[in-house]
Amino acid sequence: MHEGTLLLLFVAGDAPRTTVAVENLRRALAEFEDRKFQLEVVDVYENAGRAIADRVFVTPTLLAPGTSRRLVGDLSENSQLRYFLQSVEIH
Repeated sequence: MHEGTLLLLFVAGDAPRTTVAVENLRRALAEFEDRKFQLEVVDVYENAGRAIADRVFVTPTLLAPGTSRRLVGDLSENSQLRYFLQSVEIH
């Protein structure tokens, strides 16, 4: 059982965009410390089946399971990332 809202970040190995996306997301999550988020990073090289099951075909992709919310790219657009995090309801 997850505590708080689960976020999945699908990445492709240790590619430069992976590093940037993880850093951008962690920085943004620190601004939302009053909300409970649980981040799970899924490497599509190691878990391609999960990516296919979640219909992730481009990396990096951030999604909130159980919703249609997803954000594609290195998460450097701070306003889009903040909007995404604000719009995800805590389950």
